[in-house]
Amino acid sequence: METNLEETDSIVGSTDTTRSAEASASAAEAIDRAGASNADRVEERPRCPAPANFRAEIEAYDRAARVTQWNGPRYRMTVRTLGEGPPLIWIPGIASTYRGYAIVLNRLSERFRTIVYDYPGEHKNDGAQLSKIDHDDLVDDFFGLIDFLNLGRVFPVGISFGGTIALKALAREPRRFPKAATQGTFARRELAPAERLALAVCRHFPGKLANLPFRERVLRWNHGVEFPTPIADRWPLYIEQNGETPIASLAHRVDLVSRIDLRPILKNITVETLMIQGNEDRVNPRKYYDELIAATPSARGLVVPLVGHQTHYTHAELLARTIDEFFLPCAPGGCPNEPKNGDASTDDAS
Repeated sequence: METNLEETDSIVGSTDTTRSAEASASAAEAIDRAGASNADRVEERPRCPAPANFRAEIEAYDRAARVTQWNGPRYRMTVRTLGEGPPLIWIPGIASTYRGYAIVLNRLSERFRTIVYDYPGEHKNDGAQLSKIDHDDLVDDFFGLIDFLNLGRVFPVGISFGGTIALKALAREPRRFPKAATQGTFARRELAPAERLALAVCRHFPGKLANLPFRERVLRWNHGVEFPTPIADRWPLYIEQNGETPIASLAHRVDLVSRIDLRPILKNITVETLMIQGNEDRVNPRKYYDELIAATPSARGLVVPLVGHQTHYTHAELLARTIDEFFLPCAPGGCPNEPKNGDASTDDAS
């Protein structure tokens, strides 16, 4: 119920004491009813759903995903596939396991055939000779995977370092890709002196990243602020999964990063590409995104405020929804899984 405050003021201002009191009481009741009605409307609004349970999402992914291997020319590649529909290949970041992408892949698998693969050196028995594998080889292996799986055109999604593989693939054979997306990626990335020192030292450590001293302290400096209280339970999972990356495998990719410069080929990319950037990214700061966007005519940029580098952990549902809607926009008649009969949306939110 709406209350006209101007009418209320004129009634209260009457010289008739009785009518003035009655009018005041009536106005007060009207305002109370309006307040109660507004409160009811606030309570009726659907609440933002609680963040998904990440470990439960990993268990669900492991139960449903199909695991295969491709004996490629450089290493035995482990490949995981979930869902049906247009193929979407997820190209991982520099120090990630597939488990860190579980929420995103689970959501995207509702409309896509999602495919994620491991880099050379991630498994002891994969046969990779890292010293003989360069960045172009990783791009060749990406195309080799497409051929191995007998895919036609695919949607590539490159995360951080994986974005450099996607961009080089887009420039090389654009006909294979209807659209593409990257998150937190770069055309070039200068290593800070501390990073170069860490690279030189890390080469001599055996095992996985979990063995490195001061690792968690460094990660907390770069990413700790990205994990607020509502998703604080995702922080130990991130630390755990980061620690699973073999040191030699990571050192190999960091060395490749120090030599990558994609700026000369960006003008040749004609595939419409959504480039997502967390504004608070401390690993690949905003300046690299700005450089990338300015040099890529086909790019569409999206800067997400108050978001850092680990978007697939901190804003996984948002990331999945953004990529989904960019690749397969809603038709005029509506979108799949759209709420029916006025029901509130059940989509998770970060």
